[in-house]
Amino acid sequence: MQRRVTRRMAVAVAIVLCSAVGLIAQNTTGDSPLALPLQFDATAIGQAGSLNGMTFNASIYINEWTTDRQVRDFVDVLKTKGQDGLVKAFGKTNDVGRLTRSGSTGSAFRYARSWPAKGGNRQIVMVTDRPFSFGETYSGGRSMEYKFGIVVLQVNSSGTGTGTICGACKIQFNKKNELQIENYLQKPIRLVNVRLEKSGGKE
Repeated sequence: MQRRVTRRMAVAVAIVLCSAVGLIAQNTTGDSPLALPLQFDATAIGQAGSLNGMTFNASIYINEWTTDRQVRDFVDVLKTKGQDGLVKAFGKTNDVGRLTRSGSTGSAFRYARSWPAKGGNRQIVMVTDRPFSFGETYSGGRSMEYKFGIVVLQVNSSGTGTGTICGACKIQFNKKNELQIENYLQKPIRLVNVRLEKSGGKE
């Protein structure tokens, strides 16, 4: 049962990121009605692992959009050099935003894209390479294969909506050249009460 749930989650996230890859030739980042920099606040609800049942406040900051050229470069690196290559490529880019929770400095994003979704909504996808804990590095377990964190927001024209945080993901192309995303945990962290707090420096 757990394997089937994980597979469904992987497919859902893959659809989101494949959409981003498919839109790289379009001006998907310049048509956003939300002026940078942006700050979204939300309530995060853990659904699996050590965070199961926990609730905490989260803030998402976006300072830049990843360009079409950068996306093409990232995709090429992932195809030719795999996840390790993409981690190195992310390491050579500037931070474009940050995810924080109450009382922590959080994690910086290396990728952020936005495009229109159904019903006049807007979809925002953010990706970063994730730091490994000492315990993970020491044990060298399966989690070491999941090198990225992914945040997805679905918001309306006022900047309110929902989202998910997948804290540990594997991103790769299969032999058919199809992008595949696998989430390490059974379920992602849910983001509810997502709301736009700042846009273009205005509160």
